Amino acid sequence: MGLTIFTDTNIWFSALYGSDNCEKILKAHLAGRVKIMISEGVLTELIRTLKTKAPHTLKTLEKLLRISPPIISRKVVNVPRKYLNLADGKDLPILLAAHEAGVKIFVTGNIKDFNQALIEKKFGIKIITPKQAVQLLNL
Repeated sequence: MGLTIFTDTNIWFSALYGSDNCEKILKAHLAGRVKIMISEGVLTELIRTLKTKAPHTLKTLEKLLRISPPIISRKVVNVPRKYLNLADGKDLPILLAAHEAGVKIFVTGNIKDFNQALIEKKFGIKIITPKQAVQLLNL
Protein backbone atom coordinates (compact mmCIF):
# COMPACT_ATOMS: atom_id res chain seq x y z
CA MET A 1 0.00 0.00 0.00
CA GLY A 2 1.22 3.47 -0.85
CA LEU A 3 1.41 6.72 1.05
CA THR A 4 -1.68 7.96 2.90
CA ILE A 5 -2.94 11.34 1.70
CA PHE A 6 -5.81 13.42 3.03
CA THR A 7 -8.23 14.72 0.41
CA ASP A 8 -10.66 17.58 0.63
CA THR A 9 -14.27 17.38 -0.57
CA ASN A 10 -13.47 19.15 -3.82
CA ILE A 11 -11.07 16.38 -4.92
CA TRP A 12 -13.86 13.79 -4.89
CA PHE A 13 -16.42 16.16 -6.42
CA SER A 14 -14.02 17.18 -9.18
CA ALA A 15 -13.03 13.56 -9.90
CA LEU A 16 -16.69 12.62 -10.29
CA TYR A 17 -17.16 15.65 -12.53
CA GLY A 18 -14.27 14.75 -14.84
CA SER A 19 -11.17 16.55 -13.56
CA ASP A 20 -8.21 14.64 -14.98
CA ASN A 21 -5.86 15.16 -12.03
CA CYS A 22 -8.53 14.39 -9.44
CA GLU A 23 -9.50 11.25 -11.35
CA LYS A 24 -5.84 10.17 -11.32
CA ILE A 25 -5.76 10.54 -7.54
CA LEU A 26 -8.88 8.39 -7.06
CA LYS A 27 -7.63 5.82 -9.57
CA ALA A 28 -4.32 5.60 -7.69
CA HIS A 29 -6.32 4.95 -4.52
CA LEU A 30 -8.37 2.25 -6.25
CA ALA A 31 -5.15 0.65 -7.53
CA GLY A 32 -3.56 0.74 -4.07
CA ARG A 33 -0.79 3.16 -5.05
CA VAL A 34 -1.97 5.68 -2.44
CA LYS A 35 -4.42 5.40 0.43
CA ILE A 36 -6.92 8.23 0.65
CA MET A 37 -8.08 9.52 3.99
CA ILE A 38 -11.05 11.81 4.53
CA SER A 39 -12.82 13.00 7.65
CA GLU A 40 -16.41 12.34 8.60
CA GLY A 41 -16.97 16.03 7.83
CA VAL A 42 -15.59 15.69 4.31
CA LEU A 43 -17.82 12.68 3.62
CA THR A 44 -20.90 14.50 4.93
CA GLU A 45 -20.09 17.61 2.87
CA LEU A 46 -19.41 15.51 -0.24
CA ILE A 47 -22.74 13.70 -0.06
CA ARG A 48 -24.61 16.96 0.61
CA THR A 49 -22.86 18.70 -2.31
CA LEU A 50 -23.48 15.84 -4.72
CA LYS A 51 -27.16 15.64 -3.77
CA THR A 52 -27.65 19.30 -4.66
CA LYS A 53 -25.18 19.83 -7.53
CA ALA A 54 -24.70 16.43 -9.19
CA PRO A 55 -27.18 13.82 -7.95
CA HIS A 56 -26.42 11.60 -10.95
CA THR A 57 -22.94 10.91 -9.46
CA LEU A 58 -24.18 9.50 -6.13
CA LYS A 59 -24.31 5.90 -7.42
CA THR A 60 -20.72 6.19 -8.67
CA LEU A 61 -19.61 7.52 -5.29
CA GLU A 62 -21.40 4.68 -3.52
CA LYS A 63 -19.65 2.16 -5.78
CA LEU A 64 -16.23 3.77 -5.18
CA LEU A 65 -16.76 3.75 -1.41
CA ARG A 66 -17.77 0.09 -1.51
CA ILE A 67 -14.91 -1.08 -3.76
CA SER A 68 -12.13 0.78 -1.98
CA PRO A 69 -13.25 2.78 1.04
CA PRO A 70 -11.02 5.60 2.19
CA ILE A 71 -9.75 5.76 5.74
CA ILE A 72 -12.24 7.95 7.60
CA SER A 73 -10.95 10.07 10.46
CA ARG A 74 -13.18 11.57 13.08
CA LYS A 75 -14.79 14.95 12.59
CA VAL A 76 -13.19 17.72 14.65
CA VAL A 77 -15.93 19.66 16.39
CA ASN A 78 -14.07 21.99 18.73
CA VAL A 79 -11.43 24.16 17.11
CA PRO A 80 -8.94 25.73 19.55
CA ARG A 81 -8.55 29.48 19.07
CA LYS A 82 -4.79 29.12 18.64
CA TYR A 83 -5.40 27.51 15.22
CA LEU A 84 -7.72 30.18 13.77
CA ASN A 85 -4.93 31.68 11.64
CA LEU A 86 -4.23 28.40 9.80
CA ALA A 87 -7.25 28.22 7.48
CA ASP A 88 -10.65 29.66 6.65
CA GLY A 89 -13.27 28.81 9.26
CA LYS A 90 -15.06 26.10 7.28
CA ASP A 91 -11.78 24.42 6.35
CA LEU A 92 -10.20 24.45 9.79
CA PRO A 93 -12.01 21.37 11.18
CA ILE A 94 -10.96 19.42 8.07
CA LEU A 95 -7.34 20.52 8.46
CA LEU A 96 -7.34 19.58 12.14
CA ALA A 97 -8.80 16.16 11.30
CA ALA A 98 -5.90 15.63 8.89
CA HIS A 99 -3.44 16.76 11.56
CA GLU A 100 -4.93 14.47 14.22
CA ALA A 101 -4.71 11.58 11.75
CA GLY A 102 -1.00 12.22 11.22
CA VAL A 103 -0.98 12.67 7.43
CA LYS A 104 1.81 14.63 5.76
CA ILE A 105 0.01 15.53 2.51
CA PHE A 106 -3.34 17.31 2.21
CA VAL A 107 -4.71 17.64 -1.32
CA THR A 108 -7.24 20.37 -2.07
CA GLY A 109 -8.36 22.44 -5.00
CA ASN A 110 -8.65 25.46 -2.70
CA ILE A 111 -5.12 26.02 -1.42
CA LYS A 112 -5.84 29.75 -1.07
CA ASP A 113 -8.03 28.92 1.94
CA PHE A 114 -5.02 27.58 3.86
CA ASN A 115 -1.93 29.26 5.35
CA GLN A 116 0.38 26.75 3.66
CA ALA A 117 3.71 27.91 5.10
CA LEU A 118 2.43 28.08 8.67
CA ILE A 119 0.67 24.70 8.42
CA GLU A 120 3.81 23.03 7.12
CA LYS A 121 5.90 24.63 9.87
CA LYS A 122 3.43 23.89 12.70
CA PHE A 123 2.07 20.47 11.63
CA GLY A 124 4.47 19.22 8.95
CA ILE A 125 1.57 18.92 6.48
CA LYS A 126 2.11 19.92 2.86
CA ILE A 127 -1.01 21.54 1.37
CA ILE A 128 -0.96 20.83 -2.38
CA THR A 129 -3.18 21.04 -5.44
CA PRO A 130 -4.33 17.97 -7.37
CA LYS A 131 -1.84 18.81 -10.13
CA GLN A 132 0.99 18.98 -7.60
CA ALA A 133 -0.15 15.68 -6.08
CA VAL A 134 -0.10 13.96 -9.46
CA GLN A 135 3.42 15.26 -10.10
CA LEU A 136 4.78 14.59 -6.59
CA LEU A 137 3.33 11.06 -6.39
CA ASN A 138 4.01 10.17 -10.05
CA LEU A 139 0.38 9.40 -10.76
